[in-house]
Amino acid sequence: MNEQPITSSVYTFENLRQGGFLYVDKTKYLYKLVKESQSMFFFSRPRRFGKSLTLSTLKAIFQGKKELFNGLYIENQPYDWNEYPVIHIDMGSVYSDEPDELKRALFNLVKEIARNNHIELENDIFNEAFKELILRLNEKSGKVVILIDEYDKPILNNIENENIEKLQAVMKGFYSVLKTCEPYERFVFITGVGKFLKVSVFSDLNNLTDISMSDDYAEMCGYTEKELLDYFQTRLRELAKQNNEDYKSFIQGVKEWYDGYKFSKRGENVYNPVSFAKFLENHGDFNNYWFETGSPSILIKLIKTKDVNIEEVLKNTYSEDNFTAYMPSKIAFIPLMYQTGYLPIKSWSVTNRITEYKLGFPNFEVEESFYRRLIANVDDIHDLCGTLPTNLRRAFRNNDIAEAMKLLKAFFSGIPYDIQVVSERYYQSIFYSIFKSVGFAVEAEARTSNGRIDAVVETDKNVYIFEFKLDKSAEFALDQIINKEYYEPYLHSGKKIMLIGANFNSETRKMGDWVTKEIED
Repeated sequence: MNEQPITSSVYTFENLRQGGFLYVDKTKYLYKLVKESQSMFFFSRPRRFGKSLTLSTLKAIFQGKKELFNGLYIENQPYDWNEYPVIHIDMGSVYSDEPDELKRALFNLVKEIARNNHIELENDIFNEAFKELILRLNEKSGKVVILIDEYDKPILNNIENENIEKLQAVMKGFYSVLKTCEPYERFVFITGVGKFLKVSVFSDLNNLTDISMSDDYAEMCGYTEKELLDYFQTRLRELAKQNNEDYKSFIQGVKEWYDGYKFSKRGENVYNPVSFAKFLENHGDFNNYWFETGSPSILIKLIKTKDVNIEEVLKNTYSEDNFTAYMPSKIAFIPLMYQTGYLPIKSWSVTNRITEYKLGFPNFEVEESFYRRLIANVDDIHDLCGTLPTNLRRAFRNNDIAEAMKLLKAFFSGIPYDIQVVSERYYQSIFYSIFKSVGFAVEAEARTSNGRIDAVVETDKNVYIFEFKLDKSAEFALDQIINKEYYEPYLHSGKKIMLIGANFNSETRKMGDWVTKEIED
């Protein structure tokens, strides 16, 4: 085992180092940021990906605490270690749904920082007070370092608020101070989950360098494969042994569960640092730790209101603008999925000098979280972590179609009437999500030479081909499968093939009748 303890709950660099915890050295990236005489950066990453620790480490650098960096990359670099006044703002603590209330919250935050620096502010207007704080600190101690964590949290918390544009204007007024006070600033670093288009900090700060998709900083947060094996190999070997598993297959399992985040074209994939730390803390148990962090409720709403087909999303390609910026008042599915970490970059290609990206789930943990979250938010009756997955898995593995369809029918009957969307694609998406969360191989809108199959589910021994209809009949759905020979690609799979037609009623918004037919090879 490593002598240094590992923790997922300490986000302050000073506490991490003084507590003797293991720190994966990321200071080569931070040195690249701080070595310039004056600079201003923006950096976005999903939640719980090390942004707060990065800011805390920058704070220690600018406070001149060289002793905390013994043995790290930056210690032996040509850096002056001068002490600068630091304004460290955590917007995660600012929650207000009214513009005036938000102004008061921002003013109180600035006032507290001023008090900690023994400054009495004369201004009581939130943005003017912020400006005064910067000027007074500069006058007192020299150029100021400004670190802002979760800059977008006050907006994201109110994304469906009717006052969103007014709240947005308040935040823009606050951040515009950074541009006004540029001559008095040594360094500015801003983090968040998302990048808003033509609003907030970006409309005024034309000198703000966005390094979110820079190859140079792609691995600044998260662990590369090399870092994982260099820093944690001893611990991982011990855990593999404790779990009676071959080391090579154990490492492959870690990769499949927690790796796969790619944030630039040429950057390496990285592991989620918090999920991996929790995995170690829990003695190498492969569990879903991402799900505990939750996800924006707006994500589920977008899937329903925009009739999203996740399979099509995964097949399409996107330019960078498609998934890195959006308007808070007109939020879009693709950028939200990318920025929250559900769909990072999987691959890229260049056509006519235009870079196009394919997005995808990074690993099993995140994919399962997405489908669990989707189902949990459309059904108030069934607990996704309870009986439905277990019973459904058992029914299909026993080829008990009657029991499986009974469970599915009960599930759809439990979805509250007022949150359903009347479309075949909606029911198809929910069905797909159920089976992904259960763990079966499932493909929605599988292509054949004669058309698209609504859903194909494969188990170890069987192939189930589904067709859904709205306000028609189960027989009509089954006939479509047979007439278009959707089963043909699976005839030589060595598995039993079951065709299932199901009908949904738009008035009751429930699954109606269903019929099945077995195809002989």
